[in-house]
Order: sequence, then C-alpha cells, then structure tokens
Amino acid sequence: MRLIAASALVLAVSIPAAGADAEPPVSVCWSCFWQYHSEAFKRELVAVYRDKRFVDPLADAERRLLLARVTEDDKALCAARGAVAAAAAAGGTADPARALAIAETLAFTAAECRADPGPAFRGAARAARAADERSKASAYAALARGRFTPRFGAQPIRKRLDLPADATSFVLGASRIVVDRDTRIGAQVERVARDWLSYQFSWAPSSRSLARAELVPWHEGARIGDILEATSGTVAPLTGTLAARRGDTWYAADEKGVFRFEVLDDKIQYPTTLWAGGVALLRDTHGIASLVEPAVRSGSSLVVGCGDSEGKMQAAYALAARGIDVYFPCDRFVGDVLGYEGRGVLLGSAPVRREGDRAVIGDRPVEFSLGETIVVQDFTGRGDDRYYDAPARYFRALRAFLPGVKLDFVSVERAGESFRVIKRAAELGAAAIAVRVATLEDAAPVRAWLLESRTHRAVLFHSASYPEGNALFAEFPEQTTFGDPRPAVSRPAAPAAAPARTPASASGPTRGGGGSRPRTP
Repeated sequence: MRLIAASALVLAVSIPAAGADAEPPVSVCWSCFWQYHSEAFKRELVAVYRDKRFVDPLADAERRLLLARVTEDDKALCAARGAVAAAAAAGGTADPARALAIAETLAFTAAECRADPGPAFRGAARAARAADERSKASAYAALARGRFTPRFGAQPIRKRLDLPADATSFVLGASRIVVDRDTRIGAQVERVARDWLSYQFSWAPSSRSLARAELVPWHEGARIGDILEATSGTVAPLTGTLAARRGDTWYAADEKGVFRFEVLDDKIQYPTTLWAGGVALLRDTHGIASLVEPAVRSGSSLVVGCGDSEGKMQAAYALAARGIDVYFPCDRFVGDVLGYEGRGVLLGSAPVRREGDRAVIGDRPVEFSLGETIVVQDFTGRGDDRYYDAPARYFRALRAFLPGVKLDFVSVERAGESFRVIKRAAELGAAAIAVRVATLEDAAPVRAWLLESRTHRAVLFHSASYPEGNALFAEFPEQTTFGDPRPAVSRPAAPAAAPARTPASASGPTRGGGGSRPRTP
C-alpha cells in the first residue's frame, strides 16, 4: 500500500478530528507536489538525499524523513522517526525550540508508525508549554484527546489613501524600514535557513540565530544578507506553523490559534510537512501567510518572506496592524495592500543599502507627473511567468485611488520580453515604465533605456530578489524605485506670498513615508 493511503487510513482511525462520529479529516497529499516537477528531477532529488549526510543528528533524521516521504516508503519513515527519537536521547532537548521540534515530529508520525498518538501529543503539549508556545500546546492537548476542532476567521485589509483631487504628481518609494543592531528579524525558513528543493538542508530547528554565512544566498536569504552586511540584527527562522483545512483551502494560524491566512497547496505538500488529525505542521515555512503566529510570539520587529498571494498580503497587513514591519522582495500582490492602515511598514521589491551602522530598506523616492503616461508591463497567461503581471496588478490598484494616472499596458508572453515595454515607451515618447526584471534578457533593454536619459524612470516589481533586478537598483539610484504601498502626492504650488521668516525644517519620518527629497527627472 502506498504511504499516503496508509497514512490517511491509520490517522483517520486513531485521531478523529471532533468525536467518534466525525468525518475522517482530509490528509495532506504529499505526492501531489510532484505534479509541478518532472520525474527526472524527482529521481535526481532522491539520489542526492540518499548520498547526503549531516553531522547534526536531527538534521540528518529530517533528511531521512524527507526521503521517506518522497519515496512513499513506510518502513523508511518509521526508521527515520526512530532517528528523531535517538536525537532526543543523545541530548537534543536542552534547547526548548529543538526539544519541541523533536516532540512534535514524534507525535505527528506516531499513528503512521503504529504508536499511540495520545501520549506522543501529550509530550508535544508539554514541550510546547516549555517553549512558551501556548496556542500550540492547547492544540496538541486537544489532539491527544482526539478532539481537535480548528477555529477559522477572516482577515480583511483596512485601507485608506487620501489623495487630493487637485494632485499634480505622485511619489513612489518614499517608504522605508530602518534596521539596526537591535532589530529582531523573523524570516521564513525556505530560501533563508534552508532550501530543500535546492539541496540546502543542513539547518535543523533551534533557538539559535542565523549568521550571515549560514543564509541561503538567493531571494529572501540574499536580501537578509544585505541587511546583515550593514548591521548586526538577529535572524530567527520562523518554523513550525500550524495549518488547518476548510473546504479545499488550507489556512495558517495567527498567534491566538485562529486559522486565517490561506497557504497555497504546493507549500502544504512539501515532504517536510507533518500531518495528523486534521492539522498540518509546516516545518519549511514559505510566505508571510505562515509567519504571523511565530513572528508575534518571538517578538520579531521585522518579518521577511514571500508576498506572492492574497493570503500572504492579508498576513502582512495583520502584522503591520500589530506594529511589525514586513519586507517581501517577491511582491506580485503588493497592490493588495495599497493604502493599508497600520503602524508597521510594508515594503515589497525594494533595495537595501547601508546608512552608517544601519540598514535601510526602501527610501527610493521618485516623482511622476499625473500628466505623463506610464507604460506598464502585464502578463495574462499562467505558469512560471505569471509574476510578470505584478506591475499591472499594482497600477490597476493605484488607479482606483488615483483615477488621473495615465497608464498604457503592454502584455508580454514570457520572460525576457521587457523590450516590448521599451518599444512602446519609445512610440509614445514616455519617460516612465513599470516592469519586472528577473533575467539578463529582462535587464538589458531596461538598462539601455535608463542610460539614454536621466529623465527615464523605472518602477521595478518582483525584481529585488534577483541579481539582475537588484543590480539595476544599485546602478540607477536616481531613476529606479518600487511599488510603494503608501504613495505620496503633490498639489499645485501655492501663489507667491510676501516674504516671511523661513521656519525650521521638519525632519522626515524614520520608519515609513519618506525621509529624503523625491528624486525628480
């Protein structure tokens, strides 16, 4: 019998979700993940992980669990569970976070390995209390009794963007986040602490902060690396988020244990995800949607993760409403939080720079006249190139607040077609574009166009994660900016008045909304 079918059968019998007469909970479809990848890649991944070994016994046990899940091997999974128990016996429980990871792994795999899940979940509940994870302790205690019933809730985004009707221009990129040595940075696990699809898997859960040299050197990990190059913040991987399913959709919990934030199916289907009794445990968290509970609990003042879905933006708003800053360099849905209300600062695909002994994210103000046309890239297909619709998503949302903005949309069919946007800008005599730059083919036409004139300006979306896009931010600091969730506008100049004493200038805000003069063409 295949592992997935066996797992669902055993768990449904052993841990009913809400009473003996309840419908069996729907299990995680781990095998469904491989519809997104070729069989050849799957075979390669299995071969690589069979050859790898890690010094840390917990990391190596997790490698074995991953391999067993991918190969759907029941016997290998239970042997890997035994290796997790051995890691605990070898002194792996001194760190409360590590002890919790071990205890919950044993609990979530108990029924599959013909062990009694009740005592295992009671042990996980004790470990959660010792780690000060109260909502998780409550959930595990309920799972031990076979009476776990998830609570679900919505997360609307409150927005308000007061833009005067007589505005003549607007500024993008004035928002900023300042990171100093006292900043606690909470980050998703994937592409920061480890990346199982790229064979970066040596990290295992603990309470220890990540050093810059330990970061995965791409996407969110690369931008956190930029932050740590400028300042000595603390980086905590946010792992172990609980998720529950309602209908066909999975939701991650907030800090009160209410499941609010949609998590995309493929992130649930990772072979490192654990499942029992109607609840999933996300070890390799990916996206802001799975970071709210651990971010709030850990006292993170800045959260870094992916922002490429509606649920991730709802979670980003929830954190901002709690006064927590959020940086999501992958920002396909940044338009969803235009005009958000909250004390925290939300930034999408913004650059990072050093300022003294601090890092500054954003603070790239560039002005656009309401009388000029902005040529905006769009994409109407599906698949891996769907992120090229990020510019159009943002500017359509902006037009709802600022009807006077002039936009000309240009659809591309695949990556590397920014030349279509440049060609249209030349036809219209436009000096402003909005594009995604992820490849060398994307970057070359945009770079040549920016070099033509200092009046040319580009708003870059879903670009800071990629070396080619990030390089354009560095090369053209006066001509490039990002899709700011809090744009500012300018009114017509007031009529000249009689000379008066000049008041002392006021300093700009230090967290969001400005801090330097707009850079105009």
